[in-house]
Amino acid sequence: MTVRIAATESEMARRSGAPRTTGGRHPESRPEAGRHSEAELPGRGYVDSRETPPSVRRRTAPRDPLEGMPLARPTRLAVFGGSFDPIHNGHLALAQAVVEAAHADEVLFVPALRPPHKKSRRLTAGEHRLEMLRLAIEPFPAFSVSDIELRREEGYSYTFDTMTVLRRVFPEPDLAFLMGMDSLAELHKWHRAGELVQHFDFIVYPRPGVACPSLAELSDRFGTRNARTLLAAVKADLPQFTISASQVRQIRARGVDIGSCCPAEVCRYIEVHGLYLPEATPGRMDEV
Repeated sequence: MTVRIAATESEMARRSGAPRTTGGRHPESRPEAGRHSEAELPGRGYVDSRETPPSVRRRTAPRDPLEGMPLARPTRLAVFGGSFDPIHNGHLALAQAVVEAAHADEVLFVPALRPPHKKSRRLTAGEHRLEMLRLAIEPFPAFSVSDIELRREEGYSYTFDTMTVLRRVFPEPDLAFLMGMDSLAELHKWHRAGELVQHFDFIVYPRPGVACPSLAELSDRFGTRNARTLLAAVKADLPQFTISASQVRQIRARGVDIGSCCPAEVCRYIEVHGLYLPEATPGRMDEV
């Protein structure tokens, strides 16, 4: 599986704000020369360790160098699924906002092979979409990409299956599925939706013109406890992007420059491979 997901332990500690320790001891405090407390005066219980046999010296437990320091929180990985046909600036801005708002430490892009909700059209070949993702995320150290769904030989890309596999492969990070408000409104129609909500966390971003489902609606579908959890996952501080991949394809098909929609490297790739032109059928196409 091609995936750039986990950083080294030291890098994880740096991203999560964990303190760095050297393991050294703090210098012991020593009495100022020529001054002694009553306990240190001869005849009042003062013990000079230099004159006392080791067997008589009082032993004290070594001080824990991490004592009083905040513990590092577990790394949180946001799984960003979609067709990414193509990846555009809206996707990247959203993922960056997720990291900057500390909703996740890393964002893992997972391009789908056959999204079950997009059966009406053919997707660009998975190898093209994967390569465009790699080019787009290169400047972002907190972004990674996985071809776990593209490696499926058959069937649809179901979120529950993908999240289950990712949890087995990467047991350390806390996983959260990143999805839009429109997906939350339709979540009860997803494959094994009840189990998905029960076993995994979510990060929900707003979408233009899409209202958030009410507590009553979500409770009818998933139960009150899960409904409250889903509503708590809605992050109003995340940006709304109006651009869509379908709009990018339409602009490109009209022969208009898409430089304002996609990163320069992605635009160059699209141009070189002749993608999204009316007559273009580059490579293999994934039937959906």
